[in-house]
Amino acid sequence: MNIYQRKGERSRENIILQASEVLNTYGSSITIDEIARYTEISKSKITNHFSTKENLYIAITELYIRDIQQYFDSIIFSDPFTWKDYIGILSDIMDIQFKYRCAIMFIWTGCFKNEAFMLVIHESFKLRKKSMIGLFEKLIQEKYLLESIFDENKFKIFYHQHAVLGVHWLNTYLLFDYHKSFKEVKATYLAGTIEIYKPYLSEKGIAEFDALNLEEFIKNRS
Repeated sequence: MNIYQRKGERSRENIILQASEVLNTYGSSITIDEIARYTEISKSKITNHFSTKENLYIAITELYIRDIQQYFDSIIFSDPFTWKDYIGILSDIMDIQFKYRCAIMFIWTGCFKNEAFMLVIHESFKLRKKSMIGLFEKLIQEKYLLESIFDENKFKIFYHQHAVLGVHWLNTYLLFDYHKSFKEVKATYLAGTIEIYKPYLSEKGIAEFDALNLEEFIKNRS
């Protein structure tokens, strides 16, 4: 790779990151012209890399997929691995989701026709589910979760709830709590996600669950 290719890649990623912030703030109805104005990047420079807004959205989503997978790949289980460690992971995932909320909203709309891109999204979801199952297994090993969570019918329902609550908190935030800062609402949405674990927590898990003050926990991690 020569210096001009590297420069081109840096320029492309800079456009993606700045455009992502604009789309996060102003929503999907914003135009390429407006993105250029808010980012102070020329329209010609943007369209040189992304001929349509959909292509720009796809690039932002690909960056989100890369970053979230790199985060999962970076997880190292401490010894012992505690309930707090796990909640910290869920908290970190929320931060990444919030950073790329425009990409997640784009995925939800499903208005794109790119089948190859849809396959990328599907494979990404499968990888993340595999990673989450690994975390559940670690919580069982550390005696926080009961093995019954993996009973076939129970797990289908549990993981459906987990998948919905673990990402659709963004929908609630953008619809009803958009006037509040992410920091104000994060503990509430995180609490809503982990509530579904209660039926599958061991006595040790329940004790840790009840003892954890999420607002203080998040504040101390900031």
